[in-house]
Amino acid sequence: MSTPENPPLLNVDGLRVRFDTRRGPVLAVNGVSLEIGADEVLAVVGESGSGKTLTGLSVLGLEPPGAAVTGHAWFRGEDLRALPAGRLRSIRGGQISMVFQDPMTSLNPSLTVGRQVGEVVRLAERLSREAVRDRVTDLFGQVRMPSPERFLGAYPHQLSGGMRQRVMIAMAIARRPALLIADEPTTALDPTIAAQILDLLASLRASMRMSVLLITHNLALVRGMADRVIVMYAGHVLEEAPTARLFEAPAHPYTEGLLASVPRAGASRLTSRLTPIPGQVPLLREAPDSCVFGPRCPHVRDECRVAQPPLEGGAHSAACVLRRLPEARKAGGQA
Repeated sequence: MSTPENPPLLNVDGLRVRFDTRRGPVLAVNGVSLEIGADEVLAVVGESGSGKTLTGLSVLGLEPPGAAVTGHAWFRGEDLRALPAGRLRSIRGGQISMVFQDPMTSLNPSLTVGRQVGEVVRLAERLSREAVRDRVTDLFGQVRMPSPERFLGAYPHQLSGGMRQRVMIAMAIARRPALLIADEPTTALDPTIAAQILDLLASLRASMRMSVLLITHNLALVRGMADRVIVMYAGHVLEEAPTARLFEAPAHPYTEGLLASVPRAGASRLTSRLTPIPGQVPLLREAPDSCVFGPRCPHVRDECRVAQPPLEGGAHSAACVLRRLPEARKAGGQA
């Protein structure tokens, strides 16, 4: 965590993203605040539709058209949400880079991957064509592409999903960013390739002393990489904790549900069954007047129906009345 002597690299404060639709306003992100320190990995987890990706995009001013964004995103003393477009562009892709969910749709299908990464290199340095080629080859080597020279002339459709993701990571680290936002970097990859991508990100983070904001729906992926975890649901932060503490003693029923739905290595199919969370993530069309997780919570009680609980607890915080009333969880059931 940050201190006055060691301020956060990124400080997001009260971020809200609203869409006005024919059926009324949709609050996709509702008051999200988070901090990332230098050389730290912060994971943001939650189901699809919880607002994780939109939070990452909004920090960089990449929210979809029609989105109304309020709040602040302080990066090295500058509020990214208030910067002129030119200054924001100089930070985006340079000091802060992003790896998007689907590399196939992020890469230009009509250009070779070598040329696309080369364009990023040329933005940072004035180099000759040969020097750019050498730099791209070196980047492909850094992301562990075998025989990197042979991929310079390849088109995205000629590469596997894992190789396309490595190209995206090479593009993201080309200007040696201080912060990398990795949005579902293992989506659609088989478990073996996904593990390789995560190991690559961890290695690059260590060698470049780079902070990482890791966005994922899978808690199992963050256990060996993240320093801290934020759990999001329906646009709200429901829990925040150091990674080990979150896995040992989750403080919110939603986090408990996520952990119960994670497959465990070596578990028997007969003795260990996954427990899904019933129901679906709600579409919030107005500010909640009760706990957003209440309709799906096995421990819901009268206190939960009064207002959305605030995030409380310091280093391990949770937005849940059960944090103040631990005996309630033991009792379980409906109030």
